Amino acid sequence: MNSEEDEFRRIEAEALRLWAAQTDDDDTQVYAKPWQGLTWEDMPEEHAGDSSFLSGARWAEARLKERNT
Repeated sequence: MNSEEDEFRRIEAEALRLWAAQTDDDDTQVYAKPWQGLTWEDMPEEHAGDSSFLSGARWAEARLKERNT
């Protein structure tokens, strides 16, 4: 064999290895976790009576839920 044939075989072997790596794991399943919102225990005590903070926390929770469900 000459170096051109060796290079061709090397490239072919690499292409087959990459293809096999992409198609070999076809039984993998993606599991989505159910959405878990904030609880009252998640709220810092120093903001317990702060309606602006609570409104902002609920707003942020709603935006994150939109993006993640």
